[in-house]
Amino acid sequence: MNKYRKFAAVVGIVVCLMLAVGATAARADSEGVGTVTASALNIRSEASASAAIVACPPQGTKVLVTGDSGDWYQVYYDGHSGYMSKEYLDFSESGDIALGTGTVTGNDVCVRSGAGTSNDILGGVNKGDTLSVTGVSSGWFKVSYNGSAGYISSAYVSLGSAGTNTGSEASPASESQTSSETGTVTGNYVRIRSGAGTTYPILGQVSTGDTLTVTDSSGDWFKVSYQGSTGYISGKYVSLGSSPQTSTQSETSETGRIQGTYVRMRSGPGTNYSILGTYDTGTEMTVTGTDGDWYKVRYNGTDGYVYKAYLTTGGESGSQSGSETSVTSMDDTAATVISAVHFRTGPDASYESRRVLEAGTSVTITGYTDKWYRATYDGAEGYIFKTYLSTGTASSGAVSTEGERLVAEAKRYLGVPYVYGGTSPSGFDCSGFVYYVYRQCGYSITRTATAQNGNGVYVSRDALQPGDIIIFYNGAMSGIGHAGMYVGDGQFIHASSGSGRVVISSLSETYYNSHYYSARRVV
Repeated sequence: MNKYRKFAAVVGIVVCLMLAVGATAARADSEGVGTVTASALNIRSEASASAAIVACPPQGTKVLVTGDSGDWYQVYYDGHSGYMSKEYLDFSESGDIALGTGTVTGNDVCVRSGAGTSNDILGGVNKGDTLSVTGVSSGWFKVSYNGSAGYISSAYVSLGSAGTNTGSEASPASESQTSSETGTVTGNYVRIRSGAGTTYPILGQVSTGDTLTVTDSSGDWFKVSYQGSTGYISGKYVSLGSSPQTSTQSETSETGRIQGTYVRMRSGPGTNYSILGTYDTGTEMTVTGTDGDWYKVRYNGTDGYVYKAYLTTGGESGSQSGSETSVTSMDDTAATVISAVHFRTGPDASYESRRVLEAGTSVTITGYTDKWYRATYDGAEGYIFKTYLSTGTASSGAVSTEGERLVAEAKRYLGVPYVYGGTSPSGFDCSGFVYYVYRQCGYSITRTATAQNGNGVYVSRDALQPGDIIIFYNGAMSGIGHAGMYVGDGQFIHASSGSGRVVISSLSETYYNSHYYSARRVV
């Protein structure tokens, strides 16, 4: 199997060459749709009338314009890239055009409701996902997404002929192998295909830490055994000879309850293992053992692992702080939710959320603690943090908001150095800083910026309040890459790699204003 390592060693070069061949040309200011006005117009291999003819679309044909070169437009048509004379092409920045299947080239790429970053986010796609491209609008592709129209930046889509093998991919090796080797997956959502190439149908997907039996190779692809059949996986995402490590586990059997939002159950005791599911506060699991900092658990017949910090064992499920006896009753008072907030089963953030109440929702207050209102909504009783209700009642006096408490905690670490992967006052990275501050205040949130974008509830930029988590694009705007905490007055605190320490910055600064992605409210 030594030759497999040689294949893996050159994979990076091969993949780069494949992307260079398969991707559309670099975008220019003239990107849009061109309509052929001549009876027939040649597409040439270069911007010259003497260059070879690539195709000859008839009058009325629409082509994708990807750039310009003097008197020529650079175009894409029917799987071909080339050049067409501007004189016979009617150009428009936007228009409907059937471009077939586009393949996403980046991770965490947003699909929006319109052509521009100011439009609402409908969802996200990742590298390798395919979309039907039906139009172009000022540097954005119009696509079919979950049964409706959406828009994605054309910078992150490669056009090409999907569903058929063009011959550029290596064919499955005919020589059988009698030996095999274990391969460990090194990327998330990596596709297993029926043949050695991206044009073959997808059989399934695997993630970091999953193991496969490699039986052969074909070009830069490994032939593997997958769910009882044969498939192929790009060698770029497989490390050969890495057998899963085992550790001594203690065995037990008791009930554990999730404490946190979107807590992950993984296939092994580590964050490099694939995610089997995500669960919220109150979910009960059977704890069958321990492995270092992880509990081995069973849930709905599935075995997995949960990080110990997010699972409590022993005691009763209702033993959280803030009991009913501490709530002071009052006459029924009408109140209005002023910003999206959790409607919880008890007066503490550790209690389960019944639902999220949107701004403008009317509720009836029946009691209070120092920081929480007891209220009824739609026939159910629950608790709402006081900051998020508008009422004329002043029974509790002035109290600092929970968001301000988070901000005060965060400011304690101003000047702490930036350390990649850091999660302590000796050094933080961006998401590690947010993670640490929230945990100091008693909240369990996820560790990475991408995962933190799934915590709590979405908050619009014009409704930000102190303590909200702010998420930013990375430098290439191809996905999430930075996180911080809003402190008020248009400012946020964060561990900045550029400044080398924890600092307070303004959202109006050019970089942060243009790379703003989303905001989440946990409290």
